[in-house]
Amino acid sequence: MSELLTRLQSEWRVAKSGALARMPLYHQLYAMLKESIISGTIAHDERMPTEQQLVATFGVSRITAKRAMDELAAENLVARFRGKGSHVIYQHAAQPLNAPPVGMLESLADMGQHGLVRVVHIETAKPPEPMRKLLETEPNETANRLVRVRSHENGEPYAYYVSWTIGNLRDWTREHLEQTPRLQVMRDNGISIARIRQTLSASNAPINVAAELGVAPGTALLSIVRQSRDRDGKVVDVLDCLYNPERYQYAMHVDVETPA
Repeated sequence: MSELLTRLQSEWRVAKSGALARMPLYHQLYAMLKESIISGTIAHDERMPTEQQLVATFGVSRITAKRAMDELAAENLVARFRGKGSHVIYQHAAQPLNAPPVGMLESLADMGQHGLVRVVHIETAKPPEPMRKLLETEPNETANRLVRVRSHENGEPYAYYVSWTIGNLRDWTREHLEQTPRLQVMRDNGISIARIRQTLSASNAPINVAAELGVAPGTALLSIVRQSRDRDGKVVDVLDCLYNPERYQYAMHVDVETPA
């Protein structure tokens, strides 16, 4: 089995374990492939698995595999080339927004003490290329991937998190991470964050994220990618957040000094 199909099997397990499992099978396959393309698990210009490979790998019918690929082509995520198969044509480069957030770590720690957290998936894996660049790791280096959904105390989900954390971590388990703020677990493992860089943008909800947050697919979400470095300047964690703006707002206070 190719490395790509092995990576997609991991994504498929995540999809099947979440709210996406309640959707029709072709939607599950389409949503998983779409999210893999957008996240960079399947890179720009990379060849997609054939319909026969999708059937053999995920146990779906030929009709299901074809319909999923047709949906991807209709959204201009992939293109079919005679004799060469289907290739990813989606390409996106985020433009960073730098800002000096005040009391960010304290605010994040406080938020972690409130509300409900559900771990959707946890694994150790090789990050896809875009995430690997953010983590500044070697091509074959692994990291700790964690997928979570955060809800208000009344049970309304408002945030979908995908994080990648470096190192061999103690107590990095589903049960512990649902009871203890992730930043606290990182501190308990000796990870000290000295610098944070954030990128804020808007994003349309993929089908699997929409199902977890209880919104319609394509709903506009607030996207925050947070890259954290330790005191030596090494990237130790990258957190990719999607928020429902109707249930969550991001406020930042900046002190401005007036030139003399």
